[in-house]
Amino acid sequence: MAQREPVPAVAPGTPMWKAVPARLVNPYLDGQRMVLAGYVYSAQDVRFHNPAEAYHALGLGWENSEFTPDMSELYLLCWLARALDGYQPATAPGEFYLEPIPIPVGAGLCRLAADGDELVARYDGLAWQPTES
Repeated sequence: MAQREPVPAVAPGTPMWKAVPARLVNPYLDGQRMVLAGYVYSAQDVRFHNPAEAYHALGLGWENSEFTPDMSELYLLCWLARALDGYQPATAPGEFYLEPIPIPVGAGLCRLAADGDELVARYDGLAWQPTES
């Protein structure tokens, strides 16, 4: 009997998000931080339009969290899931746990504020490239 390949928890190509504390934005952009890990979210399953909505939708209010419901902006890493990433379902819908992986080529760093979002930089596989303002 042929063995079946396991079905991935997240389909390749699924847009994903990870909230980034403000203190880690520069380490990512400067190349000091080169991995994604921890709790991540499927953009198809979790919706928000401003930092307060994101705080609640992403469950960012854990004990000792650096995020607050009244923050004026929130940074998000955004990328497309790959089959090899190894997403493990977590407790909330659209939430997954991810062991450390290299930042995927093409990932973006977005800034979300009350007036909308903007792409701040894109990862080219070697470094973060700022986007035009």
